[in-house]
Amino acid sequence: MDPPCSPPFFVGSVNGLICLFNRRGDTYIWNPIIRKSKKLLKSSWGTSRYTKYGFGYDDKCNDYKALFIDHCGNSCNDELSNLRVVVNIYSSRTDSWTTLHDQLQGIFVLNRLASDTWGSLELPICGEEVFNIKLGVVDSELSVLYTCKAGTTSDVWILKNRRVNVSWMKRFTIEYPQYAILYGFDSPIFTFSIYLNLSDNDDILLLIPGKIMIFDGSTKKFKHATIVKECNTAEIYGESMVNPLTL
Repeated sequence: MDPPCSPPFFVGSVNGLICLFNRRGDTYIWNPIIRKSKKLLKSSWGTSRYTKYGFGYDDKCNDYKALFIDHCGNSCNDELSNLRVVVNIYSSRTDSWTTLHDQLQGIFVLNRLASDTWGSLELPICGEEVFNIKLGVVDSELSVLYTCKAGTTSDVWILKNRRVNVSWMKRFTIEYPQYAILYGFDSPIFTFSIYLNLSDNDDILLLIPGKIMIFDGSTKKFKHATIVKECNTAEIYGESMVNPLTL
């Protein structure tokens, strides 16, 4: 692996393409299989310590998009809820950036994008006491992972019928071992992703920052874990021959 920038920071991955950036604010779309990359036009994103980002594909418009959200304030002591929000969106179809101001407040971004619209959404009722809720992705669906206070189980909720009547459906519950505290989430700002095979009886792959866990698909019980040092949110990567220079 020879990324186009160093040190590379991971924005997201879709259709065999990886979006990266470096500390200078240079952003790239890279296909490591064919060893080709495209450096994006310079943007003003990344000016705050609260920058969040994502990368995805809009199949309706055949458009790859990179999104950066900055929370800007007058001092380093400003609370997140009081900071100004600046949204920068790159479109591969127009090869340009769009900047929006104060459109979102208190948002944490997943590495998935769709249309350029947004709104508020109620979370599912997961229990009497909300202990640990994290947004994430199960396959391609927006999801919530609710971990009980004891840290022994997590309920997986899937957002359904999002274009008509928004509703949440509890998909399954995964069971952690007695030493589950070793596999707890490090920070509430991180997201998760779960990969499911075609059959519900196959293994479940759970990816979180610094950790990769496998659960039995039929019992939903823990089977194996791998600790990955210095890792941001893990992502599923699938090889492709998509050339970023011809997007």
